[in-house]
Amino acid sequence: MEQYLKPGLHISEKHIVKNEELATSLNTGDIPYVATPSLIILMEQVICNYIHKRIPAEYTSVSAEINIKHLMTVEEHKEITCSVHLKFAEEQKLFFDFAIFNEDEDIVAIGAHERIIVKKETYNPNSTT
Repeated sequence: MEQYLKPGLHISEKHIVKNEELATSLNTGDIPYVATPSLIILMEQVICNYIHKRIPAEYTSVSAEINIKHLMTVEEHKEITCSVHLKFAEEQKLFFDFAIFNEDEDIVAIGAHERIIVKKETYNPNSTT
């Protein structure tokens, strides 16, 4: 997949926090701020939207590992920006760093994410490669 995705790639997308992304809506907390799982979903969507347009149609990517540190709250209707960097690639594995910022450019969350490029037809979720 080297010809499709090269280390150094940088993606940034803006997003408005919706009610269904709040901890109170997801039953993960009692205070109406964006939930950590919602930040993870946003980050994965940004990555997938980018890489799936750049790999052959018979391939996809699957999540392998996520590390996130959620540092600040964000209210409904506020804009956040998810910024992702492809740190390195190792065969079919892609290693990303990401940061999510609020409107004031404060860091809301930071982390790392690993995805693996797999052939849809032969993917075996029980395989370690």
